[in-house]
Amino acid sequence: MSQMTVARAIGRPVRAPAPRQRARLRVVDAAPTTQSHTGFVVLCIALVVAGLLGALLLNTARAESSFTLSDLRKEQTVLHDTRVTLEAELSAKRSPETLAVEAERLGLVPSPSTAVLRLSDHTLLGVAASVDPDDSFTVVTPFVSEADGELARIEQGIEGVVQGG
Repeated sequence: MSQMTVARAIGRPVRAPAPRQRARLRVVDAAPTTQSHTGFVVLCIALVVAGLLGALLLNTARAESSFTLSDLRKEQTVLHDTRVTLEAELSAKRSPETLAVEAERLGLVPSPSTAVLRLSDHTLLGVAASVDPDDSFTVVTPFVSEADGELARIEQGIEGVVQGG
């Protein structure tokens, strides 16, 4: 402490302690009552039970959705297989060979010339000629010509065998 602080502390008159006043008395209950915790316990148990029931319901809904998803996937597979089969059948029926065979079965004959109607300006391009049903449609290619020669040779060989020669 500095000297000034000591001088001030010494220069002060010292007071005598004041007489203590007596504390006021009041009436107090004999034993404080404790509150029951049953409400809080019931609330906690209700929250736990509600949480467990919610989890059970969510798990059940998820399992049901899983079965539905499995059934839909099976149905999708069946529909996909059906679609692929139908597309293959359609492709086979659209092929030029199949169309030609079906047209011949129906009695259709190829046209020697074709005419085309242009829909944009309604003009007819080309000349449509009448079809002679006795006329046959043939395409001659080098491969077919060579095959015909081979076919004639094979047929002659077969006739010779059948006739015993």
